[in-house]
Amino acid sequence: MKMIKIVLADDNVMMVEQISRLIPWEQEGFCLAAKAYDGKTALDAIRELGVDILITDIKMPHMDGLELIRHIRSLGLDAKVIVLSSYSDFQLVREALRLGAAEYIMKTELTPPALSKLLEKLKQQLYQERAGMRKLQEREVHLDSYAARLKEMDSELYRNRRQIKDGMLKELCHSYITEERFLAQKKDYLNIRYGEGRHGVYYLCVDNFDKLLTLFWNHNEALLSFAVMNILDEVLQHFVAADVYYHGSGEFVVLLSLDKKAPDVKEADWPQEIFSKWSQELNRYLGVETSAGFSCDNWRTGQQDHRAGRQDALPKGKPVRRLFLDAMKACQYRFALGKGRLILEQEVADKRGAAPVAYNDRVDNLRNALFTANLHYAEDMAQSILVNGEEVTPELFPEVLKLYERYSFLLYDYMEQNHLQAVCGKLLDGFNELLYYRESIPALNRQLQEILAAVSRSMTTGNAMVRQLIQYIHACYDREITVQSAAEHIGVSSAYLGRLIHKELGVSFSDYLNRYRIGLAKDLLKDGRFKIYEAAEKVGYASTEYFSKMFKKYTGATPKDYVMGKYN
Repeated sequence: MKMIKIVLADDNVMMVEQISRLIPWEQEGFCLAAKAYDGKTALDAIRELGVDILITDIKMPHMDGLELIRHIRSLGLDAKVIVLSSYSDFQLVREALRLGAAEYIMKTELTPPALSKLLEKLKQQLYQERAGMRKLQEREVHLDSYAARLKEMDSELYRNRRQIKDGMLKELCHSYITEERFLAQKKDYLNIRYGEGRHGVYYLCVDNFDKLLTLFWNHNEALLSFAVMNILDEVLQHFVAADVYYHGSGEFVVLLSLDKKAPDVKEADWPQEIFSKWSQELNRYLGVETSAGFSCDNWRTGQQDHRAGRQDALPKGKPVRRLFLDAMKACQYRFALGKGRLILEQEVADKRGAAPVAYNDRVDNLRNALFTANLHYAEDMAQSILVNGEEVTPELFPEVLKLYERYSFLLYDYMEQNHLQAVCGKLLDGFNELLYYRESIPALNRQLQEILAAVSRSMTTGNAMVRQLIQYIHACYDREITVQSAAEHIGVSSAYLGRLIHKELGVSFSDYLNRYRIGLAKDLLKDGRFKIYEAAEKVGYASTEYFSKMFKKYTGATPKDYVMGKYN
């Protein structure tokens, strides 16, 4: 694998030499391509040699580190940037991170293990991002090809043929037309592969279809459906004769003629084999994930009778309409059992008449788990809070969504009251996005468990030092406090405390402090008793300008707009 190219820039010659000898670069997969003592020299080296990871100081002659980062971004380079900092550089480090620096490390913390770990992390990120970019470029090539083919086929003749074929297949699946009449009306120019004998039906859904269509397909449903159908056709032709039609809203129906299979198709797990193959291709070329339900006549019995030469002994299979409805029903269970998988008719055949979801009991259990602020109690309550998808039918799924919406309201209230935005704000936003896009119960449960774990850690962390730190912040938030002063109060180094906070709470010291302060400030501004500068001072901000900046960052509104009610 290609070595990662490093450029090192610092105006302190001794620091550059020290870092250059800190680790065995080549042995760890890195190439120290250039050493520079000012930003301009570093930029010249980058233009000439390229760079994957830049390690740079901020304060340098001729061109400082911030300007160097701006130039790298203007060149369109995807390089990762590590900023070397000291305690006095805090505001500059913030600006560097805003400009796109990936990481920062205190010069006092530069040890071989720390540098190696950081570089390895960024190297893996580069590999993943570049692999993803290559994948996107490959997809764009295929999308251009599909768009060109769609344009070529956008003729009246093609549209008419497609509409006639899709219409006939829909009529067959909905029993608007008998199989005998369907076969009699079948024309060669329609390229319908359906024939007499045994059949199977896949009911396939593009997961998160509306989101995909909006974010990545510019609302071009025709292009997306055309591209999906082409890949399905290309995959299926290697397995079995099949007809595909678009059922609308990101849903497709695949009608298989099981007696027209390819000779090398294995009997065991063939429905899963076909699903896995097209899932792989759809994800590779289109970035699309799918779920599907499947129903079929008895394939194995049919194959045995054919091999025995007793084709006339085959019993009549299920009507196509029954196969279609069973496959569609199985696919609907993706909301209960999980998306991105194939669900066979047999898996859900016995799932009938599940009991309604007990709203009030579950909500009360969550409320009790939260307001006791007890980690062990929350863990004990998990099974009575979470809904088991195995016990839910598609008819009950809307009830589960309503229950989880109530969980969301309760969690938001609790988060606001306890100023825990820094701890679980992003997780809760993610939970609401899953609800909006009707994600499956297993996915909702995983996100909810993460939220509960984060809340529990923040309120009843098992680490005595972090509990002590939280008490310190809650008692001294209105004064000038830093991670250094907090560390001195507790009796540990600031570097150790910073790492401990991130490990236990999942956020930095400054993020936790600012979110706590802004949460209090919102309460002070709500009733109108305090002016903006007074609220800023009361929660520990000496600068009203900086307070306004932090307020906008964490609430999405300026303090003035918030006071006037101009916020979401």
